[in-house]
Formats: sequence, structure tokens, C-alpha cells
Amino acid sequence: MSAGSLEIRVSPFNRSRVSIIAIGRKLRFKQYREKVYVSAKQFCPFCPGNEEYTPPAILVLTKEMTFKKDSNGFRVRNWLVRIFPNEYPALSRNINVRAGKNKYTAYGYHEVIVETPLHEEDMYLEKTEHTYYAFLALRKRIKEIINDPNIENILVIKNSGFKAGASIKHPHLQLFATTFTPPIIANEIKGFKECMEKHGKCPLCEIVEKQSPRTVLDTKYFKVETRYAPQQPYELIIIPKKHEKNMLKTSNEELKDLAWILNSIVKTLKHVLKKNSINYNYWIHMVFKNIGEYHWHIELQPLIETWGGCEKGSGVHIVTVKPEDAANKLRKNLKRILQGCRSHRTV
Repeated sequence: MSAGSLEIRVSPFNRSRVSIIAIGRKLRFKQYREKVYVSAKQFCPFCPGNEEYTPPAILVLTKEMTFKKDSNGFRVRNWLVRIFPNEYPALSRNINVRAGKNKYTAYGYHEVIVETPLHEEDMYLEKTEHTYYAFLALRKRIKEIINDPNIENILVIKNSGFKAGASIKHPHLQLFATTFTPPIIANEIKGFKECMEKHGKCPLCEIVEKQSPRTVLDTKYFKVETRYAPQQPYELIIIPKKHEKNMLKTSNEELKDLAWILNSIVKTLKHVLKKNSINYNYWIHMVFKNIGEYHWHIELQPLIETWGGCEKGSGVHIVTVKPEDAANKLRKNLKRILQGCRSHRTV
């Protein structure tokens, strides 16, 4: 996609509404058609052996646990995780950024993190190391990108399922590095500041320290709770117990714990919802550089209820499952799931 086909627009009367106009993305390859996934045997550009069908990888974690990269005439084959530029990007580095000018530009990085050579999510979720390796590569790539002086924020997201916005079934993440802080994160920064000024304490640290009927899982390094004010039933927040602005200082042991948590939670949601596959998103909220108080975290949202005019027009979400009841149900089902997962927890 040419840089000229990308454009950032900000509403003049609601600065929290920011749009990226990226008309070329409608041309991207899709394995999902309408609401049905076509075939597990359909061609997948993310599967091993098809590396030439993607741009050269900027970062590759190999089976020897070393980091390499592709070139125009060479593709690393022996890989665990591949990171490469999105072929149909919403952001581009081929855009001139003028210092001191409008920070809302389409300059940035839009990259794909193929989390595993495995095509099917169920197989991917069976072993913690698959997710752990993806986080190892992601952490290294974030360290590289944030050195770009033009980049202010990095958002990492996962779309799983047609309704969640996925176009390819193969497990993958996407990374968006922007010259501005997205409005939702900007609002969180404001909220953290207000809480610190009023109560003298980080609101997420307070959740970590207190007992709550919304707690689903409490490990050495993380706490998982249903959201106090959710947008969807069974919506979750995963909070690191260590107060940091981003995941750059997260240790390997912490990443292992996080990988185990994510695999366990997704499997539990499938069990609770009685579905072999579910549509869900998760996103990692972090801040960098000259930002005040903040506590990085992951928000995971299964797509269960369809939003109508009230939700879309007001931002007020009607949810039919009480968060405390959702947590109770998740805890009960998690016990069954954990017995099968624990044998794979050590990487």
C-alpha cells in the first residue's frame, strides 16, 4: 500500500474519535468468508513453507532459540515465531514526519507476529511454550521499535475469529506503533493520574492487593479478574503484580506465567461458553517515554452479545451477565482446565 493512501482523521468536536483511512486493506488475503471459515486445508500464507508469500521477516525466533531475519532473497525456515510488516498496512514509515507538527500522522509500524508454525489454535493452546515464544519475540521487537524517536505508543492486539476481525485463522498478533497515544489509552492515563492524586495509589495495584469476588486467577506474577464495568459478558483484565508502564522489564519467568494464564483462560472460556471455537480479542495497553503514572495490562474480550444503537451511539454497554457471577463460573471451570494445563506450564 502506498503511503499516499493512508490518512489520519480526528473529529474536530470529539478528540477521542480518531480514524485511520486505509483503503488498501480491503485487498488483504482472507481465509474467512462471511461467517464461515472455508477449510482447514485452504492455503495459508502464515504456515511453514509459505514464507515467500509474506514480506521478509524483520525478526525470526528459530528453533535453536536464536534471533535472525529474512532478506529479499532468503527466508529463515527453522522458525518458532516470525515478525514481518503487514502487507496491507494501516501505518507506514514512508511518510514524512515533521518535528513539532501535528502528531496525528499515519507514520508508524504495522506488523504481524505469527505466533507459531501450528495452524490450528487448539493445538497451539495445548502447550505454554508456544505463547511464551511469541512473547519473547514480541518483547524484543518492541525494544527495537520504541527507539524510533517518532514513535509515542505501541499497541499489540489479537483478533481470533471472524466476528473479532480476523482474516486469517493461523494464530497471530498485530502490532501498531504510532506517533500518538490512542484515545482509550490517553483516557486511562488521565484516570491513573486522577486516582493517584485522589487516593495516592495506582488503581490496578489496588486491585492486585485486594480480595475480590471478581478474581478468576491469582498467580505469582499476575492477577486475572472479570471487568468491574464490562462491555461484554466474561470480559477479563490481566494485571501484572509488578507496577511497570510496559512489558519491557518483564522477566522470562513472568512471560512464562503470562503465557500459561492466556492459554488457560481461552480454554476455560471455550468450556464455559460450550463452543469449540470462540470469537475474542485481546489487546495489550502500555505506555512509553514521557508518560506519568501507568500500569500496563491486558484486556481480553469474548464477543458474545451484539452491540446495538445504545452501545454504538453512547458508549454505554448493556451486559446480561453480572461480572461476579461470570468470575464464579470461570473459577469453577478453570479447575478442570488447569489439571490438563499444568503439565505444560514449565517451559
